[in-house]
Amino acid sequence: MRLILDELDEITIERSGELVAREHAVARRVCPQLPASYESLEVCTVALQELLDAGCRGVVATDRGRPFAVLSAGVRDGRVLGRYGYLPAEGFAVDPELHDPTTVLATMYAQLASPMVTGGVWRHYLLHIAQRRLHDALANLGFARHSVYGVRAVTRRRGDSRVTVRIAELADLDIVAHLALLEIQHRARPPMFGPMNDPPLADLVAEHRALHTGGAVHLLATLDRRDVGLLTVEPSSPVPRLCPPDQPYIGPTVTAPDARGRGVGRALVDAALDWAQQQGYGWISVDFEAANPLSRPFWLGAGFRPTGYGLLRFIDPKHAAIAE
Repeated sequence: MRLILDELDEITIERSGELVAREHAVARRVCPQLPASYESLEVCTVALQELLDAGCRGVVATDRGRPFAVLSAGVRDGRVLGRYGYLPAEGFAVDPELHDPTTVLATMYAQLASPMVTGGVWRHYLLHIAQRRLHDALANLGFARHSVYGVRAVTRRRGDSRVTVRIAELADLDIVAHLALLEIQHRARPPMFGPMNDPPLADLVAEHRALHTGGAVHLLATLDRRDVGLLTVEPSSPVPRLCPPDQPYIGPTVTAPDARGRGVGRALVDAALDWAQQQGYGWISVDFEAANPLSRPFWLGAGFRPTGYGLLRFIDPKHAAIAE
């Protein structure tokens, strides 16, 4: 193989779109929950162009003029992580016949990561479809699994009569914010060791008010006449290649610590499935932290099957001087 790296641009974008579509079609044979739309050349090419229009940069690895890998990256500002490098699933694909892409991806990542590191962007978050060969190659590059994206069909389940679930109104946003804070505090505990971040309740109220205005539905669970659980249903997933398009996505979800193990989480998911079915949806998706000892067994036990993963790598700031 003769490795040549080209920029993702108007010359290489259509062939790169073909590669994304071909990889996606192969992946769906094993993981049919992945959205079928990304088997379309047009959809993949448009997604790549949208990344370029948003300021991302992409590189394409070719062999005798034939693309066999594409990788894209941009910089985002996050409320918790600050500035971080974002390598989206829509801009990442490897030829299905390349069984160990470690060397190729190492060369591509070095080219994209170096200017980010020089510019002070040391956290890099990469998303990929659920394929073992990709995960192994990225682990070889120092990326660790952080998030799991899962999808399940919308089918009703029997709810728990001990738990009452209602759709929150604007007047309930203080309760929503309080429960959302419990989730943030839980993710900071071991073994997750998430960022130590206790935002003011007023900020969380504003955040969830914006979600509500944008079409999100907050479900509140009541047990023993107390509001002890929250599940947020957002209109769509922020990761379109890993989750069905125009289908609901489960956002912030939490059960108060003293109410865990009493069916609150199951009742919330049952209510979310019931709501989604009433609205005519066929699929619902979620993401959760892989290190969260409560989330992983819960969501997998609720019937969600992994469609992709978010990987995180932290670069020592001292490398900024040698990345130039």
